Amino acid sequence: MRVPVIVVSLLTIAACDRGAPSSSSSTTGAQASADPAPVASAAPPASASSAPAEAPDASAAPAAADTADAAASAAAADAGPPAADAGPPAADDSRLSVEGRAVQGGLLRAKLNGKLRRMAFPGHRVTVSDEGEFLIAFSRNAPAQEKLTITFDDGQVLEKLFDVEPRKFEVDKVDHLPENMVKLDMATRVKLTQAEKKLDAVRNKYTKRNCYKNGFIWPSKGPITSRYGQPRLLNGTDGGIHWGVDIAVPVGTPVRAPACGKVVLVEKDLPLSGHTMIIDHGQGLTSTFIHLHGFAAKVNDEVKQGQVIGTVGMTGRTNGPHLDWRMNLFETRVDPELLISAAK
Repeated sequence: MRVPVIVVSLLTIAACDRGAPSSSSSTTGAQASADPAPVASAAPPASASSAPAEAPDASAAPAAADTADAAASAAAADAGPPAADAGPPAADDSRLSVEGRAVQGGLLRAKLNGKLRRMAFPGHRVTVSDEGEFLIAFSRNAPAQEKLTITFDDGQVLEKLFDVEPRKFEVDKVDHLPENMVKLDMATRVKLTQAEKKLDAVRNKYTKRNCYKNGFIWPSKGPITSRYGQPRLLNGTDGGIHWGVDIAVPVGTPVRAPACGKVVLVEKDLPLSGHTMIIDHGQGLTSTFIHLHGFAAKVNDEVKQGQVIGTVGMTGRTNGPHLDWRMNLFETRVDPELLISAAK
C-alpha cells in the first residue's frame, strides 16, 4: 500500500519546516543542519555534513572581552583628554596687605594674614617678621611687572603681580672737581673696594626693629641739588649713578635721624664718601649719611627720630658743602625722597 509512504513523507516535511528559521520559509533541510549547535548544548550535530560546534571559552569569551575593550576606548575618546591638575587652592587677596607705591626706587610695607610656608619673589630678598610683616623694595631699573608668590602654611597660594611705575632720570652734571677725584689711582680704587665691602656687610644685616613704621623726616632742610638715580657726568666723564639725595646746606648744619634706629657704622675719611654714618631702621632698611663734618652719635647708640646725629660737611669727593642721604633695603638702593612723600 502507498498510504504509509505518503504519511511518512508528510511528517518529514513538517519536521523540516519547524527546524527552518522563521525569516526564511524556503530554507532546505541541509541548510538547517549546517547551523552550529547552541553553545549551551552538548548534543552532536544533526548530520555529518553540519559544521562543528564552537568552543565556548576559546572564541566566545575573547570576543566579548574585545568588544568591552573597544567600548571602553570609545568612551575614553569621547570624554577627551584627562583633566589637568587643579593645583593648590588659591588664597584670598585679603591675606596680603600692601602700603606704598610700586615704583622704581620705591619701598612698600606688607603684611601677611596667616602663617608663611614659603615665598618666591625673583630678584628680591624678603625677610618676614614673626608678626608677618616685611618690606619690598623696587630697584632703579625694576622691570614693568614683578610677581610675588606666597604659599601659606595651610597650602593656599597667593600670587601678587606688581605693575611697577617707570621713572625718567635726568643727567646730573658735576664740574670743577679735582682731577684725582674723577680719575682714581690704583691705591684709591683698592681702598674704595674694601670700603664698599664693609658697607655692604653692614647693610645686609637683618634686625627685628621696625622704626620705619612712624615714617621719615628730612635729616636736613635745604635745596636739593642732586636726586636718586641720576646718571652722573663728572667733569664731563661718566661718573656712574648717584644713589642719594643731595641737600645743599652750610658746613656745621645739624643732621637729624630721619627715623629711629641704631647706629651701626661710624667711619672717617672713606674714599669718595668722606665721614660716613649708617643707621639701621630695622628689617634690612638703613640710612647712610656721607660727606659729614662731625658725629654726634657712636656705634650701638639707639637714636630717636629727629635726634641730632652729626653735622653737614664737605669731606670726600664734593665740590661744595652738602648732605648726601642714601637708603637701602639690604642691597637694593631706594629713593629717600619717596619715603618723605609717603609720610606726608
